[in-house]
Order: sequence, then structure tokens, then C-alpha cells
Amino acid sequence: MKFSIVVPVFNAEKYLSGCVSCVAAQTEPGFELILVDDGSDAPCAAACDALQKTDGRVRVLHTDNQGPLAARLRGIAEAKGDYVLFLDADDAMEPTCLQTLDDAIRRYASPDMLIFSFRYEDPDGAVTPAALLFGEERVFEEKGKRELCGLFFTGTLLNNVWTKAVKREVFSRRTPDLAPFAFLRCAEDRLLSMAWVANAADIVFLPERLYRYRRFPGSATRVFSPDAVERFNTAALYPTELGFIRRWALPQETVLRLQASYVGQAVYVLDRFYRNIGEKDGRDRLIAYPWKTFVPAQCLQNYQTNPFLSDAQKRLFSMMLINDGRGIRKYFRHKQTVKRLKELKKKLIP
Repeated sequence: MKFSIVVPVFNAEKYLSGCVSCVAAQTEPGFELILVDDGSDAPCAAACDALQKTDGRVRVLHTDNQGPLAARLRGIAEAKGDYVLFLDADDAMEPTCLQTLDDAIRRYASPDMLIFSFRYEDPDGAVTPAALLFGEERVFEEKGKRELCGLFFTGTLLNNVWTKAVKREVFSRRTPDLAPFAFLRCAEDRLLSMAWVANAADIVFLPERLYRYRRFPGSATRVFSPDAVERFNTAALYPTELGFIRRWALPQETVLRLQASYVGQAVYVLDRFYRNIGEKDGRDRLIAYPWKTFVPAQCLQNYQTNPFLSDAQKRLFSMMLINDGRGIRKYFRHKQTVKRLKELKKKLIP
């Protein structure tokens, strides 16, 4: 069997049929589809089982709820294909995805990994192509992987696990202990991808957009609680990421980019929760959260001089460190006013 496709599933029954259908429609038939039910409620678990009965290529694994990282690792452990791919339950693969990958695998004599691109799909059906890492096919072998590794810290396009097809044996090579990070709801993609890129002897980049990332309204950062915020606190990853930078002898500015990303993550999470919380009490508790824990100590020491942070990020993060409720509210009121003025200007000046 050529491909195993791993899908973490948590209470996503309304998307499951479409997810399975897009895989069943592949022009390359040599695959298995592994639905990892991550402790879903009964209706979703039943929907998984029903889909398994309709197509012999579908396998269902029921687990306790541990999050997408643990679900993907379980799927990898159970995979039987030569290559493993990843699909989110509410996304889709283009019909020619597996065929395009199979052609490239033959052309490049079974590389350890293939990386491809994707499209965004909005609720209204509008489709937007994502930017490409490179404009043409590229091959990265051991000495040339340093360029690729640096891209983990200059953007997010390389992070996504669902833009990669990984030879199954790659997973057993020098992989860090990921169990302590199972609680995370962000950054786990980069953690996995860095390990796989480091393990792969040869990597092929394909400029084809073979995946469709669907953007839906709503957000995981909508209902505030200290536990909800903690699921986005990635500070524990810093030693692993710093070790990756040193292993590949990346430039010193890469460390500054990494440190800036932690401050940026804290500001982003505050922004998303703050805008989605309607009640004042929730916002008060959000402002009072110990945001210093979001940022490793090394990042705290120099964030004011970090060239990869904007003045607005530095200003808001400074307020967050002292729980400056008045300042944070004033900041967001100003931000909302600027947004409304821009919208009004567009209406008045065609």
C-alpha cells in the first residue's frame, strides 16, 4: 500500500462525510484512511464507525481525548502505507493529490519526504492560493537542508503537517519525546515538522497546491478560561526549538526571530480572546492572566530591543506583563476605532 492518510477527529461529524468523500475521490486508489476518534461524543464516534462500514479502506481508532498531537502520533503508529499524510476533518485534498505525489515519488526514487502547497477556501466558496515556499521543484539533501530548516522561523508555511507526505520509516529516527506537549492546541505542527525534516535524508518540494484549507467562522479562542489559554502556551517548546537552531547552525538572528515569535504568540492569544469575550468579567480575568509564563526567560530579557517585533507588539506586551487593564482597554478601543475609520473611508471613497 502506497499511502496512509491520518485524520484526527473530535466532534466533527458534520464534516466527516465530506472529508472521507474527498479521499475516496482520489485518482490514485492505493491508500488507507485512518480516522482517529479523539474521545468524541457518541454521535461523532458513531459517524466514524458508520463510514468504516461503507468503505473497506477506512479504519477507525477510538481513543480518549488527548488532543490532535496525540491523535496523529497514534495514527502514525497504526499506519501501514509506505508514506503517511495528514488531513484535518474539516479540510479536503484535491482529487489528484495522491496521484501527483505518486508520480513524484517515482520520479525522485522514493524520497524520504515530499512537501507541497495548498489553497484557502472561505465559507462562501471563494478559493485563494497560498504563497509558495519556492517557485519551482526543489530537492534538499543533507547538506542543503539548512536553507529549508531556517524557514521554520521566518513564517508558518513550512509548519503544517498536512502539506507533507512522509516515508513511514522517517518517524522512527531520532524523534524527541513529544508526550509532554500533548496538551497544546497550537505549535504542535511545527514541533512535528521540525523532527521529520531533521530525520529525512532527502526532501522534495512540489509547487502544486494539493490541499484545501477551509476557513470557518468561529475560533478556539472564543471562551476564556485559564485552562483554555494554557492550551496555547508553548513556552515549554523553547529548549527543543533552540536545540534545532543550534543543530543546524542557523544564523543568530534566527534566535531573535524565535524569541519574537513567543511575544507575538502571547499578543495574538490575548487579542483573539479579548475580541471574542463579551462580558467585562471575562476580560478582567484575561488581562489578569500571568502572561509572563507565555515567554521563556531569555525572551523577556530583550523583547524591547528585538528587531522582529513591532512597536505595537512591544507596547501591548509591556501592558500585559503588568496587567495594565486600563491601558489594554484603551489600546483595543483605539484599534477598533482605526478599523471603523478605515471601513468608513472605503464606503465614502469608492
